[in-house]
Amino acid sequence: MKKPKKITVKFFLNKLVKPVKENKALSYPLYMLIIYNRKNTSIKSHYGGFYKSLEEAGKAHYPGFFDFEERIVKKTVEYELARKGESFDLKGLHDKYEKYCIGIDVLFASYMKNSLWTMLVRCEPQKYVFALNFNEPNVEFVTLYEMAQKLYKDFNKVVSREFKEEIEAYTNFMKLYQGSFFQYTFPTVIEWLDKAAEQDYRTKLKQIYKKDIDMIEKSLSVVNKVVFSMGEV
Repeated sequence: MKKPKKITVKFFLNKLVKPVKENKALSYPLYMLIIYNRKNTSIKSHYGGFYKSLEEAGKAHYPGFFDFEERIVKKTVEYELARKGESFDLKGLHDKYEKYCIGIDVLFASYMKNSLWTMLVRCEPQKYVFALNFNEPNVEFVTLYEMAQKLYKDFNKVVSREFKEEIEAYTNFMKLYQGSFFQYTFPTVIEWLDKAAEQDYRTKLKQIYKKDIDMIEKSLSVVNKVVFSMGEV
């Protein structure tokens, strides 16, 4: 059996990119150099910004930031390698990483808002839904849902059983991972695809549903649908 080839990730400030100037000092974007099988490629950090030094980048985030993004990059390479085998190439890794590194919470929130929009746009008076700011990232799904209940008298009649199950799954997910979003321990798409996040979520769901296997599986099914709603992953 062949020994797995090493995947190396090195963070650096890309000084080939136009910097931003703050207080007369120049700041550069955070990038990652990925080395695998004697080949390499550079991709921009998804969660990083512009910094004067790598030390500043480390201090600008909660502990575990570098480890988190390095882990996601390595998991991305490993997942694509398992899918493509010998035909795997680092070319195009950036596009894959941009999909795989997304937190499931972000994807879930977007999915719920889109589902609610699709439902409300068929309700009367339709003008109400256009007055709600669905495109504002800071407006949470829960807020929009509460407003919809107040605006539309018969709203609860048009809410499907499936959507109610999705709301319960979303509420539980956000509750179970509360706090992880500020510590870079939240589950990402790639961690769902390689089963690590799925297993962790299953374990956490047992805190809520105990031995109710049916409810646990329903919740897992909802998240699975959300992850694959983003297209090819």
